[in-house]
Amino acid sequence: MIDDLDLQESSENLKEYNSLMKKSLRIIIGFFIMFAISVILFIILQKNKFFIFNLNRTFKNVPSPFIAEVFSIFFFVIIIFAFISFVVLTFAYFKNKKGNIVISKKEIFSYKNKYNIADIFSVVPIFLIVVMIINGYFFSLAQVEGISMQPTFCDNDAVIIKYVEEYKNQDIVILQEEGLYLIKRLVAQGGDKLVVNSTGVYVNGIKIEDTIWSGTIEYDLVIPEGYYYVLGDNRNNSRDSRMFGLVKEEDMLGKVIIKISNSTCAIG
Repeated sequence: MIDDLDLQESSENLKEYNSLMKKSLRIIIGFFIMFAISVILFIILQKNKFFIFNLNRTFKNVPSPFIAEVFSIFFFVIIIFAFISFVVLTFAYFKNKKGNIVISKKEIFSYKNKYNIADIFSVVPIFLIVVMIINGYFFSLAQVEGISMQPTFCDNDAVIIKYVEEYKNQDIVILQEEGLYLIKRLVAQGGDKLVVNSTGVYVNGIKIEDTIWSGTIEYDLVIPEGYYYVLGDNRNNSRDSRMFGLVKEEDMLGKVIIKISNSTCAIG
């Protein structure tokens, strides 16, 4: 009778163990496939300077909110833990895949603990892929540095930017100029008549700015397609197209769609 009970228990243990092994194989394969895809995306998106996981990104060249930096570090830590948990599970899987008829509860309990930990982290690469796609191809976080966009944006304001291919006049845009990333207001683009001289800046015959400094680049032309003219809202304290001229389309990186910070400031 005792032998029958032991045999029944052993049979139940083996059934539970085999089921656990099958589930383990599925999540191991799924995890490493998703992890490989996330690594490929990670490499591809390194060219995007606003990519939250860009290895060359520094606060000096691409200012970003503190929360974005904390999130990227936190996520790297989670990824490391997830990878380690699946490496441990994978080794345990191949070590224990020996087809024993007698499987003890202790062995099952030990293996199940490894499985449960890995199962918790199994969603990490999927979530990572979603985050990278959204951040790499659609939206990103950035931080305003300086006073050139006051009073619209204050120093250290956090914003969300959207990567777009088409811009409208009056959009707040992010652009690249000599290795720096600037936030400015788009005031004229391809097809607009632009005149910049000692009396001010004119777009389609309308004077939009009086402040002209020594060294301001003068124009009298219809802006070619693929070029843009930008100004800071704080016109007296802004390095913009008056100083560096028209901006090429390839140097336009996106537009601001949301101001996260709830700050106000006067023109300084």
